[in-house]
Amino acid sequence: MKPLVSILSLPVLVLSLAVGGGAALAQPVAQTPLSSTLQVSGSVIPQQRSSCGFLSQPAAQVLQVNQDFVSLDIAVTGSPGLTLLIQGAGGFSECHSASGSSGTINAPGLLNRDTYSFYIGNTNPTQTSYTLRLTQN
Repeated sequence: MKPLVSILSLPVLVLSLAVGGGAALAQPVAQTPLSSTLQVSGSVIPQQRSSCGFLSQPAAQVLQVNQDFVSLDIAVTGSPGLTLLIQGAGGFSECHSASGSSGTINAPGLLNRDTYSFYIGNTNPTQTSYTLRLTQN
């Protein structure tokens, strides 16, 4: 017989991960090396004002880089006005926004050993659909 605590903990965990508006749930932490393209899709209502537009919480993806340097192709497609904020330790912060009405961001990156969070946002606090793809070169 399972203890009552472990039976109740899953719904509490799911509820706690769904904070921040929208339908985004926290993704498990991915680790390098990536054996294949990591793809995450969703829809959020970004409400947190930032220097990178309005962002949603929690992060769409967290990536732990286990090598000294990792070359990644970072691509996000989605709604017009799409933004992507990448944050790491030590104050690392990089903002990308879709140009024009395309809703597409392509950002090659060279990341150091660290843990990075990828936040999806929009220039306006409107519902935003997205697909985030991380491919290690």
